[in-house]
Amino acid sequence: AFSVIQARVSTKPVGRASVISMSSRVALPAASAAFAVGCLFDSAVGGAIAAVLGGVVATLAERLWSKRHLSSLELTHSDAPGNAALLNACPHFSKQYDAVDALRNKHACTIVVSLFRSDLKITYQREVLRMPDGGHVTLDWPIDEIETATGDATGDETDEGINRSAAQATDSSSAPTETNDEFVAETIRQLQFGNDDDTVGAVGAFTSQPPTRSEPHLGSAGPDGVPGKIGVCGGGGVDGCGSGGGGCDLGDREKFASITGPHRRSIPDQGATVLRKRLAAHWRTLPDDAPVLVLMSGIAGGSHDKYLKHFLNRARRMGYRCVAFNCRGTANSPLTTPQFYSASFTGDIRNVVDELHTRWPSSKLFAVGWSLGANILTNFLGEEGGECKLHGAVAMCNPFDLNKCDDALNGGGFFGTVYSRAMATNMRSLFQPHEHLFAGLPQYDCELVAAAKSVRDFDEAVTRVTFGFPSVDTYYAESSSRHIIQHVKRPLLVVQAKDDPIAVRSSVPRDAIRNMTATGANTILVETEHGGHLGWSAGCEAPFGAPWPDIGAMQFLEAVRKGTHLEGSRGAGEAAAVREVEAPAPAR
Repeated sequence: AFSVIQARVSTKPVGRASVISMSSRVALPAASAAFAVGCLFDSAVGGAIAAVLGGVVATLAERLWSKRHLSSLELTHSDAPGNAALLNACPHFSKQYDAVDALRNKHACTIVVSLFRSDLKITYQREVLRMPDGGHVTLDWPIDEIETATGDATGDETDEGINRSAAQATDSSSAPTETNDEFVAETIRQLQFGNDDDTVGAVGAFTSQPPTRSEPHLGSAGPDGVPGKIGVCGGGGVDGCGSGGGGCDLGDREKFASITGPHRRSIPDQGATVLRKRLAAHWRTLPDDAPVLVLMSGIAGGSHDKYLKHFLNRARRMGYRCVAFNCRGTANSPLTTPQFYSASFTGDIRNVVDELHTRWPSSKLFAVGWSLGANILTNFLGEEGGECKLHGAVAMCNPFDLNKCDDALNGGGFFGTVYSRAMATNMRSLFQPHEHLFAGLPQYDCELVAAAKSVRDFDEAVTRVTFGFPSVDTYYAESSSRHIIQHVKRPLLVVQAKDDPIAVRSSVPRDAIRNMTATGANTILVETEHGGHLGWSAGCEAPFGAPWPDIGAMQFLEAVRKGTHLEGSRGAGEAAAVREVEAPAPAR
C-alpha cells in the first residue's frame, strides 16, 4: 500500500517547476518500516528494535515522501495522422510529473528505487524455446491468479470499467461446459500417455474436435487450450522434449511395458506433458483473441525484474496474455550455442513474435521493452517496418545511441563507474557458467572476460567477437536504434527521463521522431524532467511502487488496441480499410 494523494498545500514556484507537500494515507506502512528496521539487526534484537521504531520510521517516511516536485512533461511527435488522438487517449501524460522530492536526484532515483521497489510475487511456468540456429530462449508465462487492485489498471479510478479490455469481458461471459472439461481432460491424458487410437497425427494435429460452442474459449489450434505443440520456434515443438530435441518417444510401448525396474527408461517430454498441462489451465482462462503482450527486460535482466513484474501485473488485470521474454543465457536460461545476446541481434525476438502470431493468429500482439530491451525492440520494429506483426509497442529508457551512452558512463565519474561495473559484473555472472562454449572461437580470450570491469570491456571480450564486429565502437554504432527509428511503422510510445545517467538525453533522436510524418509512423516521445534510469518515483504509487510511466503506457496500448490512431483522423470506412492494410502479414 503506497501513498494516495489527498490534497495539495503550500506551493512554492521554482522556475518552471514547483515543490508541493502532499498528505497521504500511508507513505510507508508501519509493518514495512518495521521490517526495514529489523533487517539492520539480527534475530530477536532486530525484532525488538523494529517493534519500537517501526512506527516512528513510518511517520518520518510519510513526511519525507509527501514532498513532491512538480514539472511539466516534454512531448515530441510529428503531425502524422493519429498522434493527437493517441495522446488524447493517454490522460496520464497530460498531467505534471510529481517526483518525490527526496528522490529527485538522478542517482538516488536510480539506485534507491532499484533496491527498494516492491517485488511482486508472480509464479511463472517456463517454456524453453529452441531457435532455428539451435540456440534457446525462454518464455516465462505467469500462471498464478491475477492480483486484484482498486480502480482500473490504466489509472482511471473514477470509471472502473471504461477502459477495461474487451478480452476480459469475453472471458467473463464464456465458461467451459462440463463436456468441454471432460474433453480437455482426455486430451491431456493423450498428451501424457499417448493415443492408441491414432487420433493424434505425427505432428500433434488432433483429428477429433471439441464440442461446438458459440464463443471460442480454448486455444483455436489446440483442444486443450494450448495451440499446437510447444518448444520449437516455427515448428510448435514437433518432436520436442520441451527444448525441441528428439529422442523422447517411448518407441515400442509393449517392449518397454515388459521391462521391470525402479528406474525410468524414457525421458519425460516436458513440452508435451508437464508444460502443456500446466499452461492449458492458465491459457483457457483467456479467449482466443485476447491481446498478447511480450515483455523485454534490460541488460542482464529477465522475468525477475521488479519493474517488469509491475507492468505484467497491470496488463494481466486488463485481460492481456502476458509473457516475459528472456534472452539467451539470462534469467537462468540455457546457453547452448557460442552466442550471447546483443543490442543489435533481433533474430530471437523476431522468431518469438512469429511463433506467438502462429499460436494466436486472431490476437493483437504488443511488446514493452526497458533499457537494452527497448533498444532491441526498437531495432526490430524498424527492421520490420510495415510488415511487423506487432500492433504497437512501448520503449522505456532506451539507450538510443550506444556510443554516447558509453561515453557518459566512462566520463560519469564515481557513479558512472558504479553503474558500468555493476552491469559488467552481472554480465560476467551470466556468462561464466557457459564460458566453455566459447573456447576456441577466433579472437576469443577468456582472460579478457575475467578481467572485464566495465560494459565496454565485456563487449570487447565477448559481444563484438561472437557477432563479428571489428571493434566495440563499430558494434555500438551499428546497434544504436536511433539510426532506424524513422522506419518504424507501428505505434510506438517512447518514455525517457532527461536526467537518465545511463540512457542519456543527448542520445534521444528527437528530430527523427519529429519528422516521422508518414502514415502509420505514430511514434510519440514523452520526456520527464526527473526519473533516473528506470526509477521514476512519482505518482500515486511512489516512492517504491510501479514506475510512473506504467499507467500512461497501458493507456497507450489500450488506445492502439482499440484503433484510436486510425479513428482519430479518418472516417470509419477508411479506418477499416487501413486496418486491413496494416494487419500483420501471415506467419513466415
